[in-house]
Amino acid sequence: MRHSCFFVAVSLTILTLSGCRIESGGGSSSAFNPATNVDLTFSSFDLSEQTGNTLFADVIQGVEPDPYAPNAGEARTVADSLRAQLTQFAGLTYTDETPPALSSVRNALDLMRRVIGEGDVRNFQEGRQYIERRIDQGKAGEYNNRTNQVQVRFTDQTAWMEGKPAQDYQWQYPIVKWVYTPDSSNRVTRILTWTPAGSFPAGSTRPSATLATQFNPVRFSSSGYNDDARLRTEGTLVIEGERELSFVRTYEGLNSDTLIIDGTQAGTADNTTGGPEFSFAGKTVDCVKIVLDYATPEAQLFTSLDEAPGSEGYCSEKAEADLEFATVQTGLRP
Repeated sequence: MRHSCFFVAVSLTILTLSGCRIESGGGSSSAFNPATNVDLTFSSFDLSEQTGNTLFADVIQGVEPDPYAPNAGEARTVADSLRAQLTQFAGLTYTDETPPALSSVRNALDLMRRVIGEGDVRNFQEGRQYIERRIDQGKAGEYNNRTNQVQVRFTDQTAWMEGKPAQDYQWQYPIVKWVYTPDSSNRVTRILTWTPAGSFPAGSTRPSATLATQFNPVRFSSSGYNDDARLRTEGTLVIEGERELSFVRTYEGLNSDTLIIDGTQAGTADNTTGGPEFSFAGKTVDCVKIVLDYATPEAQLFTSLDEAPGSEGYCSEKAEADLEFATVQTGLRP
Protein backbone atom coordinates (compact mmCIF):
# COMPACT_ATOMS: atom_id res chain seq x y z
CA MET A 1 0.00 0.00 0.00
CA ARG A 2 1.61 3.23 -1.04
CA HIS A 3 0.47 6.47 0.54
CA SER A 4 2.97 9.08 -0.64
CA CYS A 5 2.51 11.05 -3.83
CA PHE A 6 6.12 11.60 -4.79
CA PHE A 7 7.27 14.82 -6.30
CA VAL A 8 7.35 14.70 -10.07
CA ALA A 9 9.80 17.16 -11.64
CA VAL A 10 11.50 17.56 -14.79
CA SER A 11 36.94 12.66 4.58
CA LEU A 12 34.48 9.58 4.49
CA THR A 13 35.77 8.75 7.98
CA ILE A 14 32.40 9.92 9.18
CA LEU A 15 31.09 6.83 7.43
CA THR A 16 33.58 4.74 9.43
CA LEU A 17 34.86 3.70 6.04
CA SER A 18 38.61 3.89 6.17
CA GLY A 19 39.94 2.30 3.02
CA CYS A 20 36.87 3.27 1.01
CA ARG A 21 37.53 3.29 -2.74
CA ILE A 22 35.74 5.94 -4.79
CA GLU A 23 35.35 5.71 -8.51
CA SER A 24 33.24 7.75 -10.86
CA GLY A 25 33.37 8.04 -14.60
CA GLY A 26 32.25 6.50 -17.85
CA GLY A 27 28.76 6.56 -19.25
CA SER A 28 27.27 9.44 -21.14
CA SER A 29 27.30 13.02 -19.93
CA SER A 30 26.02 16.30 -21.28
CA ALA A 31 26.04 19.94 -20.24
CA PHE A 32 22.39 19.58 -19.30
CA ASN A 33 22.80 16.39 -17.26
CA PRO A 34 26.28 15.74 -15.81
CA ALA A 35 25.45 12.30 -14.30
CA THR A 36 28.10 9.59 -14.78
CA ASN A 37 28.72 6.13 -13.31
CA VAL A 38 29.46 6.06 -9.58
CA ASP A 39 30.77 2.83 -8.06
CA LEU A 40 31.76 2.91 -4.37
CA THR A 41 33.24 0.21 -2.15
CA PHE A 42 32.93 0.73 1.62
CA SER A 43 34.42 -1.24 4.45
CA SER A 44 30.90 -1.28 5.95
CA PHE A 45 27.47 0.22 5.33
CA ASP A 46 27.01 0.78 9.09
CA LEU A 47 26.96 4.43 10.19
CA SER A 48 28.10 4.72 13.79
CA GLU A 49 29.20 8.35 13.94
CA GLN A 50 27.09 11.51 13.73
CA THR A 51 23.93 9.44 14.07
CA GLY A 52 22.08 12.60 15.07
CA ASN A 53 22.19 13.60 11.41
CA THR A 54 20.32 10.52 10.18
CA LEU A 55 16.86 10.39 8.68
CA PHE A 56 14.84 9.40 11.76
CA ALA A 57 17.02 10.86 14.52
CA ASP A 58 14.52 13.63 15.27
CA VAL A 59 11.59 11.17 15.26
CA ILE A 60 13.37 9.00 17.83
CA GLN A 61 13.61 11.98 20.16
CA GLY A 62 10.39 13.73 19.13
CA VAL A 63 8.13 10.81 20.14
CA GLU A 64 9.48 10.81 23.70
CA PRO A 65 6.50 11.44 26.07
CA ASP A 66 6.38 14.33 28.47
CA PRO A 67 7.02 12.54 31.80
CA TYR A 68 4.52 14.82 33.56
CA ALA A 69 1.63 14.10 31.19
CA PRO A 70 -1.28 12.19 32.77
CA ASN A 71 -1.03 9.35 30.24
CA ALA A 72 2.77 9.20 30.18
CA GLY A 73 2.85 5.47 30.97
CA GLU A 74 0.63 4.54 28.03
CA ALA A 75 2.51 6.97 25.82
CA ARG A 76 5.80 5.31 26.78
CA THR A 77 4.66 2.01 25.24
CA VAL A 78 3.82 3.85 22.01
CA ALA A 79 7.26 5.50 21.86
CA ASP A 80 9.02 2.21 22.56
CA SER A 81 6.96 0.42 19.91
CA LEU A 82 7.64 3.06 17.26
CA ARG A 83 11.36 2.84 17.92
CA ALA A 84 11.18 -0.95 17.64
CA GLN A 85 9.39 -0.69 14.30
CA LEU A 86 11.92 1.80 12.97
CA THR A 87 14.63 -0.67 13.95
CA GLN A 88 13.12 -3.21 11.55
CA PHE A 89 12.58 -0.78 8.68
CA ALA A 90 15.67 1.41 8.94
CA GLY A 91 18.30 -0.79 10.60
CA LEU A 92 18.58 1.26 13.79
CA THR A 93 20.29 0.30 17.03
CA TYR A 94 20.05 2.25 20.28
CA THR A 95 22.07 3.06 23.36
CA ASP A 96 21.03 1.91 26.83
CA GLU A 97 20.23 5.47 27.85
CA THR A 98 16.77 6.61 28.91
CA PRO A 99 15.40 7.82 26.59
CA PRO A 100 17.53 5.88 24.09
CA ALA A 101 19.70 7.55 21.48
CA LEU A 102 20.84 6.12 18.17
CA SER A 103 24.11 4.19 18.29
CA SER A 104 24.21 2.99 14.65
CA VAL A 105 22.19 3.09 11.45
CA ARG A 106 22.23 0.79 8.42
CA ASN A 107 19.92 1.61 5.54
CA ALA A 108 20.32 2.70 1.94
CA LEU A 109 18.75 6.15 2.31
CA ASP A 110 20.92 7.27 5.21
CA LEU A 111 24.04 5.93 3.52
CA MET A 112 23.32 7.90 0.35
CA ARG A 113 22.46 11.05 2.32
CA ARG A 114 25.80 10.76 4.14
CA VAL A 115 27.78 10.24 0.95
CA ILE A 116 26.11 13.24 -0.70
CA GLY A 117 26.31 15.44 2.40
CA GLU A 118 30.01 14.86 2.96
CA GLY A 119 30.77 15.83 -0.64
CA ASP A 120 33.41 13.17 -1.31
CA VAL A 121 32.04 11.92 -4.64
CA ARG A 122 33.12 14.21 -7.45
CA ASN A 123 30.20 13.53 -9.79
CA PHE A 124 27.57 14.15 -7.13
CA GLN A 125 29.33 17.42 -6.37
CA GLU A 126 29.36 18.30 -10.06
CA GLY A 127 25.63 17.63 -10.16
CA ARG A 128 24.86 19.89 -7.22
CA GLN A 129 27.16 22.60 -8.51
CA TYR A 130 25.35 22.47 -11.85
CA ILE A 131 21.97 22.84 -10.11
CA GLU A 132 23.35 25.74 -8.07
CA ARG A 133 24.49 27.50 -11.25
CA ARG A 134 21.08 26.99 -12.86
CA ILE A 135 19.41 28.51 -9.79
CA ASP A 136 21.66 31.57 -10.10
CA GLN A 137 20.70 31.81 -13.80
CA GLY A 138 16.99 31.25 -13.10
CA LYS A 139 16.95 28.36 -15.57
CA ALA A 140 15.73 24.78 -15.24
CA GLY A 141 18.37 22.10 -14.72
CA GLU A 142 18.63 18.40 -14.00
CA TYR A 143 21.09 15.77 -12.80
CA ASN A 144 19.64 12.31 -13.45
CA ASN A 145 21.56 9.04 -13.62
CA ARG A 146 18.57 7.21 -15.12
CA THR A 147 18.26 9.61 -18.05
CA ASN A 148 21.96 9.18 -18.85
CA GLN A 149 21.68 5.39 -18.38
CA VAL A 150 24.52 5.33 -15.89
CA GLN A 151 24.84 3.26 -12.73
CA VAL A 152 25.11 4.16 -9.06
CA ARG A 153 26.19 1.15 -6.98
CA PHE A 154 27.58 0.70 -3.46
CA THR A 155 29.38 -2.41 -2.17
CA ASP A 156 29.94 -3.42 1.47
CA GLN A 157 33.35 -5.10 1.49
CA THR A 158 32.99 -6.65 4.94
CA ALA A 159 29.59 -8.17 4.18
CA TRP A 160 30.93 -9.52 0.88
CA MET A 161 33.98 -11.10 2.53
CA GLU A 162 31.74 -12.67 5.18
CA GLY A 163 29.76 -14.40 2.44
CA LYS A 164 26.48 -12.63 3.16
CA PRO A 165 23.68 -12.56 0.56
CA ALA A 166 24.00 -10.12 -2.34
CA GLN A 167 21.20 -7.93 -0.94
CA ASP A 168 23.38 -7.29 2.14
CA TYR A 169 26.57 -6.30 0.35
CA GLN A 170 25.43 -4.67 -2.91
CA TRP A 171 23.03 -1.72 -2.98
CA GLN A 172 21.90 -0.24 -6.27
CA TYR A 173 20.31 3.18 -6.79
CA PRO A 174 18.19 3.22 -9.98
CA ILE A 175 17.45 6.93 -9.51
CA VAL A 176 19.71 9.63 -8.10
CA LYS A 177 18.22 12.88 -9.29
CA TRP A 178 18.20 16.62 -8.64
CA VAL A 179 15.93 18.84 -10.68
CA TYR A 180 15.29 22.59 -10.54
CA THR A 181 11.98 23.85 -11.97
CA PRO A 182 11.80 27.66 -11.74
CA ASP A 183 8.76 27.95 -14.02
CA SER A 184 6.49 25.64 -12.00
CA SER A 185 7.21 24.77 -8.37
CA ASN A 186 10.34 26.93 -8.15
CA ARG A 187 11.84 24.20 -6.01
CA VAL A 188 14.84 21.92 -6.14
CA THR A 189 13.66 18.33 -5.90
CA ARG A 190 15.95 15.43 -5.08
CA ILE A 191 14.78 11.85 -5.61
CA LEU A 192 16.67 8.79 -4.40
CA THR A 193 15.55 5.21 -4.99
CA TRP A 194 17.21 1.98 -3.88
CA THR A 195 16.74 -1.69 -4.73
CA PRO A 196 18.76 -4.62 -3.39
CA ALA A 197 20.67 -7.10 -5.48
CA GLY A 198 19.74 -10.76 -5.42
CA SER A 199 16.56 -12.71 -6.05
CA PHE A 200 13.31 -12.82 -4.09
CA PRO A 201 10.33 -15.21 -4.12
CA ALA A 202 8.02 -14.98 -7.10
CA GLY A 203 4.92 -12.92 -6.36
CA SER A 204 6.54 -11.10 -3.45
CA THR A 205 7.20 -7.38 -3.24
CA ARG A 206 10.87 -6.63 -3.66
CA PRO A 207 12.36 -4.59 -0.80
CA SER A 208 12.92 -0.97 -1.79
CA ALA A 209 13.38 2.55 -0.52
CA THR A 210 12.44 5.93 -1.95
CA LEU A 211 13.13 9.43 -0.65
CA ALA A 212 11.86 12.59 -2.35
CA THR A 213 12.84 15.95 -0.88
CA GLN A 214 11.93 19.48 -1.90
CA PHE A 215 14.41 22.25 -1.14
CA ASN A 216 14.07 26.02 -1.13
CA PRO A 217 16.34 27.16 -4.00
CA VAL A 218 17.27 30.34 -2.13
CA ARG A 219 18.94 28.23 0.57
CA PHE A 220 20.10 25.35 -1.62
CA SER A 221 23.86 24.79 -1.61
CA SER A 222 26.25 22.50 -3.45
CA SER A 223 27.96 21.65 -0.15
CA GLY A 224 26.77 19.98 3.03
CA TYR A 225 23.46 18.27 3.73
CA ASN A 226 21.11 21.15 2.84
CA ASP A 227 18.90 20.22 5.79
CA ASP A 228 18.20 23.89 6.51
CA ALA A 229 16.82 24.22 2.96
CA ARG A 230 14.37 21.30 3.26
CA LEU A 231 10.70 22.12 2.84
CA ARG A 232 9.07 18.70 2.58
CA THR A 233 10.13 15.06 2.41
CA GLU A 234 8.17 11.96 1.42
CA GLY A 235 9.39 8.40 1.37
CA THR A 236 8.75 4.69 1.71
CA LEU A 237 10.69 1.73 3.04
CA VAL A 238 9.49 -1.73 1.98
CA ILE A 239 10.90 -4.79 3.76
CA GLU A 240 10.40 -8.51 3.34
CA GLY A 241 7.17 -9.91 4.75
CA GLU A 242 5.04 -7.47 2.70
CA ARG A 243 5.45 -4.64 5.20
CA GLU A 244 5.84 -0.96 4.39
CA LEU A 245 6.67 2.26 6.21
CA SER A 246 5.66 5.50 4.50
CA PHE A 247 6.30 8.99 5.79
CA VAL A 248 5.59 12.63 5.02
CA ARG A 249 7.68 15.24 6.79
CA THR A 250 7.05 18.98 6.62
CA TYR A 251 9.84 21.32 7.73
CA GLU A 252 8.23 24.68 7.00
CA GLY A 253 4.84 25.82 8.26
CA LEU A 254 3.25 22.75 9.86
CA ASN A 255 6.62 21.33 11.00
CA SER A 256 5.21 17.85 11.48
CA ASP A 257 5.79 14.21 10.64
CA THR A 258 3.26 11.55 9.64
CA LEU A 259 4.40 7.93 9.62
CA ILE A 260 2.24 5.00 8.48
CA ILE A 261 3.17 1.35 8.98
CA ASP A 262 1.04 -1.20 7.16
CA GLY A 263 1.08 -3.80 4.38
CA THR A 264 2.18 -3.53 0.78
CA GLN A 265 -0.33 -3.77 -2.05
CA ALA A 266 0.39 -7.49 -2.32
CA GLY A 267 0.22 -7.84 1.47
CA THR A 268 -3.26 -6.31 1.51
CA ALA A 269 -4.52 -8.44 -1.41
CA ASP A 270 -4.66 -5.40 -3.70
CA ASN A 271 -6.00 -3.17 -0.93
CA THR A 272 -9.01 -5.38 -0.13
CA THR A 273 -8.01 -6.53 3.35
CA GLY A 274 -5.71 -5.71 6.25
CA GLY A 275 -2.02 -6.47 5.86
CA PRO A 276 0.39 -8.57 7.95
CA GLU A 277 -0.35 -8.31 11.66
CA PHE A 278 2.19 -7.07 14.19
CA SER A 279 2.28 -6.07 17.85
CA PHE A 280 2.26 -2.38 18.71
CA ALA A 281 1.90 -0.85 22.19
CA GLY A 282 0.43 -4.07 23.57
CA LYS A 283 -2.13 -4.52 20.78
CA THR A 284 -2.31 -6.64 17.65
CA VAL A 285 -2.68 -4.34 14.65
CA ASP A 286 -2.04 -4.32 10.91
CA CYS A 287 -1.96 -0.54 10.45
CA VAL A 288 -0.44 2.25 12.55
CA LYS A 289 -0.31 5.97 11.89
CA ILE A 290 1.61 8.37 14.10
CA VAL A 291 1.52 12.15 13.70
CA LEU A 292 4.17 14.22 15.46
CA ASP A 293 3.69 17.95 15.90
CA TYR A 294 7.04 19.42 16.91
CA ALA A 295 5.65 22.88 17.67
CA THR A 296 2.97 21.92 20.20
CA PRO A 297 4.65 19.41 20.92
CA GLU A 298 2.39 16.35 20.86
CA ALA A 299 1.82 12.98 19.21
CA GLN A 300 -1.31 11.28 17.90
CA LEU A 301 -1.71 7.54 17.44
CA PHE A 302 -4.17 5.86 15.05
CA THR A 303 -4.41 2.06 14.72
CA SER A 304 -6.61 -0.49 12.99
CA LEU A 305 -6.97 -4.23 12.48
CA ASP A 306 -8.78 -6.17 9.73
CA GLU A 307 -9.86 -3.01 7.94
CA ALA A 308 -9.44 -2.60 4.18
CA PRO A 309 -7.13 0.24 3.08
CA GLY A 310 -9.19 3.30 2.25
CA SER A 311 -12.09 2.39 4.51
CA GLU A 312 -13.22 4.75 7.27
CA GLY A 313 -11.83 2.44 9.93
CA TYR A 314 -8.37 2.13 8.39
CA CYS A 315 -5.67 3.77 10.49
CA SER A 316 -4.70 6.32 7.86
CA GLU A 317 -8.34 7.35 7.32
CA LYS A 318 -9.58 7.57 10.93
CA ALA A 319 -10.78 10.99 11.99
CA GLU A 320 -10.19 10.56 15.72
CA ALA A 321 -6.95 9.41 17.31
CA ASP A 322 -6.83 6.37 19.58
CA LEU A 323 -4.39 8.23 21.81
CA GLU A 324 -3.00 11.75 22.07
CA PHE A 325 -0.11 12.62 24.35
CA ALA A 326 2.25 15.48 25.08
CA THR A 327 5.86 14.99 24.03
CA VAL A 328 9.09 16.58 25.13
CA GLN A 329 10.38 19.73 23.48
CA THR A 330 13.52 18.64 21.60
CA GLY A 331 14.48 21.90 19.90
CA LEU A 332 15.33 19.88 16.78
CA ARG A 333 12.57 21.28 14.58
CA PRO A 334 12.07 24.94 15.58
